[in-house]
Amino acid sequence: MLIRILRQTSISGRPARVGDLIEVVDSDARLLLGSGKAELADPVTSLEVEPTPPPRVRKPRTPRTNGRS
Repeated sequence: MLIRILRQTSISGRPARVGDLIEVVDSDARLLLGSGKAELADPVTSLEVEPTPPPRVRKPRTPRTNGRS
C-alpha cells in the first residue's frame, strides 16, 4: 500500500520523514493511518514532484559569561 508520511516516524527500523511516499505492507499501513502519522497516497498525484523545503539554518550560539563581565 502506498502511503504519504505526515509525521516523522520509523517503519521496520528505517526512518520515514514528513512527505515521503513509501510502499508498506497492509498491517503497517493500517497502524500508521490509524495513528495519524500517514495518509493514503493517490498513485496518480504522487507522481507530481513536490518542492522540498529549504534546510533549517540555526543561529550560532553566543558564549555565556555566567554573570561576570
